[in-house]
Amino acid sequence: MTRLRPVAHTTPTQEGPTITPTLSGATGPSRPKMVRRLLVIAPLVVVALAGGLVAGTLPRVQREREVNAAAAEVSAALPRVTVAVVRRAQAGAERVLPGSVAPLLDAAIYARTTGYLQRRLVDIGDRVEQGQLLAKIATPEIDAQLEQSRATLLQTQANLVRDKAKEVYAQEVQTRYSRLVRSQAISQEDYENATAQARVATANVHATESTIKVNEADILRLETLQSFQKVTAPFAGVITARNVDPGDLISADSPSTTRELFHLMRTDVLRVFVNVPQTFATGIKVGQGAVVYRREEPSKQFKGTVTRTADALDANTRTLLTEVQVHNPENALRPGMYLQVKFVFDRGVVPVLIPAAALATRTDGPRVAVLDGQHRVRYRAVQLGRDYGVEIEVITGLNAGETVVVHPGDDLPEGTAVEPSPPPK
Repeated sequence: MTRLRPVAHTTPTQEGPTITPTLSGATGPSRPKMVRRLLVIAPLVVVALAGGLVAGTLPRVQREREVNAAAAEVSAALPRVTVAVVRRAQAGAERVLPGSVAPLLDAAIYARTTGYLQRRLVDIGDRVEQGQLLAKIATPEIDAQLEQSRATLLQTQANLVRDKAKEVYAQEVQTRYSRLVRSQAISQEDYENATAQARVATANVHATESTIKVNEADILRLETLQSFQKVTAPFAGVITARNVDPGDLISADSPSTTRELFHLMRTDVLRVFVNVPQTFATGIKVGQGAVVYRREEPSKQFKGTVTRTADALDANTRTLLTEVQVHNPENALRPGMYLQVKFVFDRGVVPVLIPAAALATRTDGPRVAVLDGQHRVRYRAVQLGRDYGVEIEVITGLNAGETVVVHPGDDLPEGTAVEPSPPPK
């Protein structure tokens, strides 16, 4: 097989001789050049591969070192716990209790005489003063009976004049007969008859005087019934009910079967009745202040005063019935409302407060994990008071200013040193 071999010949140019390939069967001079190229490229490839290997391995090794160092640091660090400082509760404990409103005075007005309603002068919602005329009842029968009683009295008084005259005459006869019987001008029997007639005359006078008193009492009764023709307000207040109209038949002395004429309430001062639980019953004192407000408007508050208590707890509910009086000049509150009453109780022993999550309940009772000066956990038994949900009162076992662990788990044994961390705000 014929191969091309490069034949050198000279060309008259400045670049020098030009090699022209020719057919030849022997290896040309290009093989050393290719070898040299391979020798140059091979180290570069090796260096590139080594660089890539190093670039991929070193970060992984560095990360492993950092993870191992962090793990070692965590294993050697103290447990980190959330802590809270025990604080003293307020000396005055506030308590909001529900109460019902009643008027200071409340009266159902019935008729005290029988007749027909002649006039009605007020209606629902009218404000009246004490003694103001509300209605007038026509009582023709009472008027007639009164006139008859007065006539009977006049007749009895005339009879008294007659009986007194008879008494005087009988006494004079008795006196005259007493002189005659001594001189034996008349018999003893005549004298005794005259004496008896004098006594009868005196008795008649006394009987007539008693009848006059009976007649006068009857007249007074009828006049009193006649005065009930005018229905007046017993106190100043507001008419909350009106059940009659002019012309209605009015019956007296039967409130169980007769509807009331009017209903009157005094609302310028209200009475709020509150059932205070046994826990606060001993803290209620007559004269202490209270704040009353509606649940719908808690910002609009009214000052009140405890005026009286039942002084004994209800055996069924174990509560103390307490009355709070509130001035209501602008009629902002109404009888029958459901209000909130806020009391402030003075406590002789002021407890401390801890977060509810700091309480550890065990079989031997409630305990709290307290940190000592070296930040070591010391469990302490406590006596609890009221539970406010987020916080709990501690009556005994803790002092204000001490540090307690929040959420102490079972993996926090006695004497463990910890790193305290304040709770997040």
